[in-house]
Amino acid sequence: TAVLQLYQVARIKGSRCPDDSPAGCAASVAGIFAAISWVGAYLSMAANACVAAGDTKANCANDWLTFMASLSEVAVAGATVSEDCNFDKDWLKLLKITKEEEPGWKKFVPAAAGPKVDTVIKFDKLNRAHEVRNFNWAVCAFDVSNSLAYIVREVIQIKQAVQACPDPYNCAISILNVLASFGWIVRFGSVMAVDCTNDENQRVTCASDIAEMFAGLVNLPANGMASTGDCAF
Repeated sequence: TAVLQLYQVARIKGSRCPDDSPAGCAASVAGIFAAISWVGAYLSMAANACVAAGDTKANCANDWLTFMASLSEVAVAGATVSEDCNFDKDWLKLLKITKEEEPGWKKFVPAAAGPKVDTVIKFDKLNRAHEVRNFNWAVCAFDVSNSLAYIVREVIQIKQAVQACPDPYNCAISILNVLASFGWIVRFGSVMAVDCTNDENQRVTCASDIAEMFAGLVNLPANGMASTGDCAF
């Protein structure tokens, strides 16, 4: 995911830094930090589950890395929600596009070469469209896998919540985790409808941003509370 975010910052129109919309750039950069933090969180979780079960240091690392990832996800949603949920905005003005984008090298080509240059430009646009479509398919694959993973995680967390709820403190953490996972399921399910169809739908994108912000905000207190016990060495 981090690699895809880096690619988006460099290549995908609307998110390139700093050429296109500031919000798209900010969301992509924050997304890179989120993806890297999630990698660390999942590795520490795997270390605890598969290598050293009950290792409080691994749990502590997971709590803080998940906290950092959630904070980054809130930043991503905060950067994009004001645009994705504004249904009266002028997209061309927002993306700083006033006319059809042309490559900078065209002004150095003699006027007589016009038809050939236009052919090259059209070919380049087709290549870029194909590139964006392939990027969306790659993101779609991650959306599907993440949705399935969080559905499984939701079931496990509901079971853990039932077991933990005799203790009010652990019960609160478990319920927050259940709510956060529900938010991530909605978030990945929403973006799947866009990324897997190559069909931009602003309302779906807006719903995805809101779900992402909700999940991130709920994750923050859950991991903060969990860290008070996991990090007490």
